[in-house]
Parts: sequence; structure tokens; C-alpha cells
Amino acid sequence: MNEIIDVVKTHTDPEVKIRVAKFPCTNEKHSNRNIIIVPGWLSAIDNFTTTAKALQVYGNIFIYEPRGFGESLTPHKKGLFTVDEYKKELKIVLDYLKLKNNDFILLGSCSGAAMVFSYVLDGIGKKPNALVIFSPQEHYKTPFWLPLLGWIPNFFMSFIQKLIIVFYRFYVKIRSKEESENVTWAEDRLKKNDAWSLRRYVVEFIISYNITGRQKEIATPMLIFIAKEDYFVDPEKSKEFTHHQDTEIFQVDVSMHRIQEGNEKLIAEEVNKYLSKIKL
Repeated sequence: MNEIIDVVKTHTDPEVKIRVAKFPCTNEKHSNRNIIIVPGWLSAIDNFTTTAKALQVYGNIFIYEPRGFGESLTPHKKGLFTVDEYKKELKIVLDYLKLKNNDFILLGSCSGAAMVFSYVLDGIGKKPNALVIFSPQEHYKTPFWLPLLGWIPNFFMSFIQKLIIVFYRFYVKIRSKEESENVTWAEDRLKKNDAWSLRRYVVEFIISYNITGRQKEIATPMLIFIAKEDYFVDPEKSKEFTHHQDTEIFQVDVSMHRIQEGNEKLIAEEVNKYLSKIKL
């Protein structure tokens, strides 16, 4: 079954339009479940379509493509990519989908998980009854010089971006051969999508996101997926979110960051087992 893609206005002045993909449940038994996928940095609807189709038999699946990601229409204006802005945007998406309080599951991948945590902790709006999280972190360790990138003129930033990717590909290849492919993937995503907005997301969201010491305030049960090894996100740090009595961790047998790729069916089956276990 093909997905339905809606365009939703989430900001008026300036105008921001994001996309929401809908994958209706194919199994009447689970048609009362609603799962909203929030992709991580550089990802979009196309990167999670296979995951959504694998999950489709276990619920109604929606992919929310945040502003600045994929084909969302976002003006190049500073201040539109903060933690607060994404909390407001997720509320608008949930309202648009007419979901009720405690009647949906949020699935966040990496920085998408950071958006989910920020919303659950401090957002104003309907709250989920469960979370499915890929590679969560309390904050992201970033180079001290990263904030400076926000001040570099755009015409020069494209050149700097290429230099960073060349350096990082070489560095990661030495440290983690499998993950060097992730750098090539990132380069391709930056070429295909809005590189300016994706850079602003790093400067405004990634650098400022920090929920250190607040994990126990998340009173929602979680199924956490982690990689066996992950150069970009420490799996051991992800395990620090297991305070809730119903939270579980599932380790995917891969040594790369994009743990869902090639493991969509496995992840979907584990999500169903977990939601059935906690009677959702």
C-alpha cells in the first residue's frame, strides 16, 4: 500500500510547511495503535518508508518530517531551528492528526529521539502512552568550534562543509571502518536536501539540546534500540534511560549508527512484542 503525504503549515510568519506521511494499518487487530516516527538529522520520509511499511501491520504509522529535513519548505531564517520551535511543531502535528492524549506512540531516531524527549519533558500538548527510541542521548558531544559555523557566510560555508566531510571520512575510516559509509551517506543527504537548514539545525538544536540529569522525569515506558557498536552515539549512554520499570533495551547486532537499515522487519516485530507486553 502506498503512503499518503500531507503538507502541514506549522509556522505562519515566515511560512513553514512540513510533510506527514501516512501508512494506514493493514491488520484490524492493531488498528487502534498510532505510531509517529520522528527521523533524526539528515533523514526524512524516504529514509523511514521501509521501516513504516514493516510497522504497518502493527498499527497506523505516520512519519513526521521536521522543518529543515527532506522536502519541508523552510525559509533560511535563523531562530527557526531551536529546541522550542520543534516542541511547538510536534504539538501542531499531533493536533493535525487529531490524536488523543495517551493514544499514540512516539518513535524517535537519534536527534529525533532528542526532539521526542524535549517534547515529553517540556512540551505543551498531548502526551504519548509509550516511546520507541533509537540510540537516545542526554546531550551530544560537539567540537568546541562548532558554534562558529553559524557565523560563517553561506557562500563560504559550502566549501568548509566539503573540507569537514573529507577530513571526517578519513578520520572515521581509521577509527571505525563500517561507519565511514555513514559519512558518505551524510554527504549525499546534504547534496540532495537543504544543507543550509540542516546546518542551522546542528547549530541551534544539536548544540543546545541537553537533558542531563532529567532522564527520570520521563515517566513514559520506552523500548530502546541500540547498536552493538556505534561510533557516533555511545550505546552505553543510551542505557541510562532505563529507569522506568516497563522500559526495555534491545540490542541490534550491527556496528553502525543507522540501525534500522536492513533490520526493519526485526525492529517491527520487537516493537509489536513490546507494545503487546505492556498491553497497548
